[in-house]
Amino acid sequence: MRSFIRSLLALASAIALTVITTDAPAADKKAPKDAGTHGKITAVDKDAKTITVAGKVIAVDDTTVITDSGKPAKFADLKVGTEAAVATFKLGDKLTATSIKTGAVAAAVPTTKKKK
Repeated sequence: MRSFIRSLLALASAIALTVITTDAPAADKKAPKDAGTHGKITAVDKDAKTITVAGKVIAVDDTTVITDSGKPAKFADLKVGTEAAVATFKLGDKLTATSIKTGAVAAAVPTTKKKK
């Protein structure tokens, strides 16, 4: 009887360990990050809630952190012609901003060059 209980406990422990160490489903993993982009905002679509920087249309959602010269800002504050540094991630074909920095902070970010 004792050996049966020990076997059961060993099996239960093995199952618990397997469940704890198993990777999360693919849908729960973070989306791959993009290199981001830097340049002037050439379009702001308030209805679609997107901006265009360096030819890339970038979605802005409620989790996007927007700052102007280091101070909190809102989507409505983004203007065409403003210099912006945008950190993004790509999920499928959609490019979404995780952060948008404008003003003095964005001007200080060096322009990224594409690798050959």
